[in-house]
Amino acid sequence: MGQPPGPWQALGMPAADTVLLPICVGLSLLGIVVIGIAWRRGSRGRLVQGIGLALAPVALYLTGLLRILWDFVVAVIGWAAQIIFSPAVWFGLSLLGLCLVLWVVGGIVAKRAAVRAIAARGGAGDAAGSSRAGSSKAVGGRTSSRSSGAVARQSAPPIDDDMAEIEALLKKRGIE
Repeated sequence: MGQPPGPWQALGMPAADTVLLPICVGLSLLGIVVIGIAWRRGSRGRLVQGIGLALAPVALYLTGLLRILWDFVVAVIGWAAQIIFSPAVWFGLSLLGLCLVLWVVGGIVAKRAAVRAIAARGGAGDAAGSSRAGSSKAVGGRTSSRSSGAVARQSAPPIDDDMAEIEALLKKRGIE
């Protein structure tokens, strides 16, 4: 008998075997041409590649993978044909686009909020460190960059309890 009718026949497309078999034969012939050219040039690596190229379409056809690809392409074409006449699909695509835009905008807003929070925490610590460094400069005449860096590190509050413990251990050992 024959194979059951597939979705391609509903769209007026030919059966998969009438399209896929000639394509496989054509690609195999192309592989044989590549093999012939490689044979004349003496390139053994290209010869092996040509044999692989010639066998691949036949292998894909025999395993049924080309039929799966064919059915996928036909399904996408059928879906695209439905889009043109279906307001529900257009509404769904519009909602999908809105979801994508909201996702991107939300990421941008979250990044900006994080940068502002870091700048707010960092700005308060920098102001205290610069006032301390400025007062020591007025008293001592000049400060080294090493001591001003230590003052800035001391003025910054620890971020969490773990960092506070680490800083306490470093101070206990005399490391600043």
